[in-house]
Order: sequence, then structure tokens, then C-alpha cells
Amino acid sequence: MHRRSTAHTLLATLFAAVVTSAATAQAASKPRIAVQSVAATPAVMARAAGDGSGVKNLLEQVLQAVDTDLVHSINKSGRFEVVAASDLESVLSAQDVQNSGLYDTNDPHTARAFELAGFTYIAAVTVTNFQLIDRTAIIADAMGDSMYTFETIQLGATLKIYDVTRGTILDTASLTSEFEEETRLIDGAVQEGSFSNRMIGAAASQFASKATNAILDSLAPAKVIGLEGSTIFFNRGSTSGLHIGDLFELRDPGNTMVDPETGVAIGSTSRPIGWATVTSIFPKYSEAAAIELIRSPSIGHTILQSSQSLPQHIDVNTRAQGPFASPARPAATRVGSTTSVLPATPPTTPSPHNGVVAIFVANAAADIPSDRVTVFDAQLRGMLSAQGLRVVSRQDVLNAVSTLASEGPNVGTGDTVETRAQRLLSDRSSATAIASHLGASAILTATISSLVVNVTESPKLQRTVAEYTVSTSWTLLNGANGISVDGGIVDASERFLTSPGHDRIEFNAVDRLLKNDAVQIATSVRDASASGRLGPIATASSPLKIRIETVLANMQVPEIKRIDGAWTLTASTYPLHASNAMVSIDGMLVGSTPGPIPMAEGTHRLVIEHPLCETVDRYVQVSDLMGSLRIPMTLSASGEARWMQQSKFFESLKDGAVLRATELEKAAAVAEFLRNSSISIDTSNVQNLGIGQPSLWIDELK
Repeated sequence: MHRRSTAHTLLATLFAAVVTSAATAQAASKPRIAVQSVAATPAVMARAAGDGSGVKNLLEQVLQAVDTDLVHSINKSGRFEVVAASDLESVLSAQDVQNSGLYDTNDPHTARAFELAGFTYIAAVTVTNFQLIDRTAIIADAMGDSMYTFETIQLGATLKIYDVTRGTILDTASLTSEFEEETRLIDGAVQEGSFSNRMIGAAASQFASKATNAILDSLAPAKVIGLEGSTIFFNRGSTSGLHIGDLFELRDPGNTMVDPETGVAIGSTSRPIGWATVTSIFPKYSEAAAIELIRSPSIGHTILQSSQSLPQHIDVNTRAQGPFASPARPAATRVGSTTSVLPATPPTTPSPHNGVVAIFVANAAADIPSDRVTVFDAQLRGMLSAQGLRVVSRQDVLNAVSTLASEGPNVGTGDTVETRAQRLLSDRSSATAIASHLGASAILTATISSLVVNVTESPKLQRTVAEYTVSTSWTLLNGANGISVDGGIVDASERFLTSPGHDRIEFNAVDRLLKNDAVQIATSVRDASASGRLGPIATASSPLKIRIETVLANMQVPEIKRIDGAWTLTASTYPLHASNAMVSIDGMLVGSTPGPIPMAEGTHRLVIEHPLCETVDRYVQVSDLMGSLRIPMTLSASGEARWMQQSKFFESLKDGAVLRATELEKAAAVAEFLRNSSISIDTSNVQNLGIGQPSLWIDELK
């Protein structure tokens, strides 16, 4: 009789407890698999139908039994979460009842429609061969010559494992199974029918175990979970098709191998370290005796691969004797591995962020009116303030109070001119720039993304239920550089009874859902702020002084000098530039040209406006190496018409011509036009203007 030591028994019990505990605590981390209904090929079904209704019915019984046993076997293996596939209709029916409006949707146990657990793998088994063999034989036994029947079911099938996230086949396997049962026929006894239900169940169970074992070998290879002397414990149980005496090769996986053509992982290198044979099988784990071991297996790392035979130099009856060399060090964790690596030192707790958050809200949901933006903005500000965050809003600091209400003391005149400045600011300034103007160190942008309305009518229950879901996307930015530090999408849902043909949006429900979204966003922003992810508040550097000069493109006036007592036109010309042009940086008026304009380093939107010119609107990159900007401007259509009206007479004058009295009057009018229009002569490249010989322009533009 085989006796197990007390220590051995205790260790086995401990492993059973550990495996059971791990299965409960880590269920959420298991991969999920759906098992499709086991089916036979059309040719196999046609062959069975041709052999008679009894054979076809038997095949259908086998398929249904295998389908049920396969789901049971995979689930009992403890390696996967099995999701509804062949039983999906039953699950959906149960959900329909619970979503009828009669159940409390806030109850965490209530099923929620469209919230089934996702899965990564599909296992599909297709029977490609089905044979029934029924034979009789007369065999001599203790009762004399007895009649025996031998009933055999042969199954052949193909297993396909799909990765549904990619729609590709991960692995395939050919499965064969043969189950035979013999029955002695007793004289005078009557036996009707063949292939008993017990035999069908046994054949289906055997086949399901083989299919489960193939799935486990592909997706979750057996691993060593313990070692005592030369006894190896591994994580395969009784439902995985194991048998006493099965042979396994022990291998230590190495580094992941990646196909250079496709970039897809195709396996890993491995090194054999020994052989073992199964000696005991339990529901959740099994034991194997080491036949030969080069070194001790690595717990949780060494895998067991099934084998049909041993190398010729190894005897299956031998047993490895320790002590064994230390196990190999597991390969380094690679990207995508489920192995976690603890940090060398615990992270320090960051200090909370004490900055100011500026809020910007937008609406991208077609079914939600734009006036809900104001509602959502107010909800966000209130929720953030309730979380202890300091908030600044453009609506409170920059916008006119007339935008707050359409009646009452804040109504205003209703004149759109009164809000032109804030509309121009919206056109010309970024959220980062406005946040900077408001003194904010962080920016929260929130966009109402969508409103989804699902209406479920249950005529039998005389109930119509509407479900509203409002989704909002949000991003938290560092105010100093505009880089995102957190964000996400939040959803809020609400169900309520409504009338049939629900076709009107209930905005009270929308407002409640927006409030719920605001609560979720405010909580996340608080956590991000407290974690220090926003970093310290950036200290504003002193703005740079940039001289901006605006030159009128392709515009000049001829040089007119007093020569020998007469005003004479020369060949020289002077370019013109627009002075007193209004300069705005990021939507804010900061000065006029020419002159030093304060600008912080970085990218800014520069807008220059002059009454006679086309507006300049461009982005500039400001650095401490920039001392000045020389920007060309062109006359607008009306400005060009006025200029041509004043200066056209110059075209009739030639070089060296002496200006007559009427022409002097016209030149004086041009000078008056330049003076009144804030247009100046550009003398930056002229060294002798007015030196030696008086200049008409010097005299007129004094």
C-alpha cells in the first residue's frame, strides 16, 4: 500500500488551499474565453443522416454532450473566465427582464444591458469525423462460450483558437478520441438499442478533457507551483485530461521571439531541464515524480510540456535523486508581461498642488443645446470649488455680465457691439493664453461629447423605459506649457419610465447627468492635483521687449530736395512704414508700432491692425535672441484707393524735374495725408536725409 508522509500530506493540503484562494482573489486577472457551440461539418451530418435517424440522433447527443462538458472542463481548470457563448440567449433574456424598468438599476446585482464582460479568446471545435462501430463476438469465459457486444464511438475534430482582438488564429490542433464499451449477452435476456447514455456521456467527457488539455497547452501551459524532494506540483487538475503515468518534459522559457517580418511574438526560447511522470491528480492541481532533473525547476516559471515518450537513455521507472542545482533565473520581464516588478524604493508622496484651475467647456453633442454649456460650466466650477480647488473662470473675470442672463439687472442693452471685445478674444486667443491672462497655472477643458438615448418597450409588461447616457471628455493641462497631465471620458446614465414613442429630450435628466459627469471630473482633477502631477507652479519670467516695425510693402515716395533754390525731384525713393498700428498678443492689446512690445518666450498669436492696411494675423516664436520684428503690411482696397488719389501725380514727374506751385501743393497734401494716416517715412537705411540740402518731407512732416 502506498503511504504518504504527514509532511507530504500537509504540503498537498497547503497547495490546495493556495490554489483555491488564488482562484478567488485573482479571478479578475484571468484571461477570458468563449466556447462556441460544438458542431459537425455538413458532410459529417449528412453521412449520419444517411445512416438513419438513430445515428443522426446519436451524433446530436454526442455534440450536445461535448459542448456542455467542454465548458464545464475549461471552467473547472481554473485558468480562464468562461463567458457566455452558446448560452448567450439565456443571459440576454435574463438581462431583458431586469432592464424592464421593474428592477432597481442602482442595485449592484442588477444586470446591465450592453455591459457583458469582454473576452480575448474563442475556442471553436468542429467534428470532422464520426464513426459508430457495433460488433459481436463469441468469447470463451467461465460461463462457457459467451456472446459479447463491442460498441465503439470514434471522434475526430479540429480545434481552432482565435484571438478576437486581432481576428487571427492563435493555434490549431487535431483531436481524436475513441471510447469502447463491451457487454456480455446473457442467454434469455433481451437488450434493446445500443450505445447507452452512460457510454455517450463517458465518450463526450473524454473528448472534452482532450480538447481542454489542448487549449491549456496553447494558452496556459502547465507550470510548476511547488517542489518537495523529487515530487513536482503543477497547476493542472482532474478536468484537464490528465492520466496517471502521463509524461511531461520540463522546460525553462527564455526570451520572447518576434517575427522580424510581422513584428508578432511567435514564442519563446526554452531550455529542457528534465522529465517527470504524473503520479497523483487532484481537482485543481496534480503531482509528478521527477524522472530526471538537470536542476531544480523555478516555481511559477518552469513549464511542463506533454510528451508521448522519453529519450532512449531514460527509464520511466527511475526517479531523480537530489539535491538539485539552483533553478535558473527567470528571464527579464518584457513589455506586455503580466509579471509585476516592485520598485527598488517606495515612491515619495508628492505635495499637493496649490495652483489655480481655469475652465473651458465646449459642446459637441448635436442633441444637447448650446445653452447647456453654461449650465455645465457652472456645475464644474461648483464641484471643483467643493473639492477644495481654486478656480478662475473667464466668464467671471473677462466676459461682460450681460452674457449671464437674458433678463434682470445683468441683461445689458442687447447690442452685439457691447460684447465684440470678448468675441474677438475668443477668435484670437488660445485657452492657454487666456488661462495665462487669468493667472491660472492649470487648464481644464471639458467637452460634452454625446447624448445617447435608448428606449426599451416591453409590451407584455406594459412598460417603456428610456435610458439616457451623457458622455464628457476632459483633459487637464499644465498651464505653463499646455502639456496634458491627465484626462479621460466619463459617463453618467439614468433610466426612467416614459410613454411609448418617447421622442422628446428630457433636459432635466440631461442636467442631472451633466452634474454627475462634473462630480466625476472634479474628483479626478482633485486627485491629479494632490498627486503633484501638475508639478510646481511655474514662475513667470520677465517678458522680453520686442521692437515691432511695420513696413508698407511696395510703397515709397520720391526724394524731393531744394537744389539751387528750387524743389527738385531726384532718383532716390524712401520706403514707408505704418506707425501707431495696434498690436495684440494672444487676443490682448499690448501696444502700438513702432516700439518695444512686451512678449513672453514661446509661441504667440500676433495681430497688427492699421486703418489703411490689411490686418496682419500670424503666429510668432519668441526667444531671448529676438530683438526686433520687421513685418510687411499691405494696403487694404480702400487704403490703396486713397493713396493712389493722393500720389498719382508723382507718375508724371521725371528725375530732375522742378516742382511747380501746383505740384508743391499736391506734395504738401501727400505729406498731410501721411501725417493724418499714421504713415511715416522709413529712414532706417538712409544716412543723409535733410543733410546738406533741405528735404521737402523733413519740412512737411515736422
